[in-house]
Amino acid sequence: MYKQVMLLGLLLEQPMYGQQIREVIENHHTLFANFIKKPTIYYQLERLAHDGYLEVRRETVEAPGTGSAHDELALRERDVYYITEKGRGYFYKLLRETLSAHTSQMSEMDACLFFLDHLEPGEAITLLRERYELVAQERVFVAQQMQELSVHGEAHRLVNDHKLTLLDAELNWLARTIMHLHTRPTLRASEHVHAHVQQMQKSHE
Repeated sequence: MYKQVMLLGLLLEQPMYGQQIREVIENHHTLFANFIKKPTIYYQLERLAHDGYLEVRRETVEAPGTGSAHDELALRERDVYYITEKGRGYFYKLLRETLSAHTSQMSEMDACLFFLDHLEPGEAITLLRERYELVAQERVFVAQQMQELSVHGEAHRLVNDHKLTLLDAELNWLARTIMHLHTRPTLRASEHVHAHVQQMQKSHE
């Protein structure tokens, strides 16, 4: 969903060809760059065009070449994407629905936590510490982005502030969980399940 919002939002500002869109994301929307790669961009553009949200026009534009000719600007033919009226309506629909909604979701982490007791306590703590370090590194990166507000503006400040808040919550949770694992008695998840099954059997006797 966010990929379509990003692409439609960029094309709402001005028509662009595929590589141009990719460079705008890389240069001005750093947080999204690792999640919207070039193949994904073209796949999403094709879907949006197929559904009538974009119009594709073959035009001659000033553009860089490919490979070693990337730095050489020249007039070249490119597929330029224009947002349609249907696309505008779809963009604002997605924008309003996403801003006003909250969808509760389970993650891979939630599933793994249920079976955390299948690991030795020391190993579980080590793994969560590794996760803590990765989250902490990402927080440093986002904080650095926050220092560039004068360059990126209010929209980027909001995006980075939201991301930073979620990372802080994850770091706090990890710290509490690691401390808890240091002090709690060990009880495997399978033992929880076995105890629950036994309880159900007794209730039916």
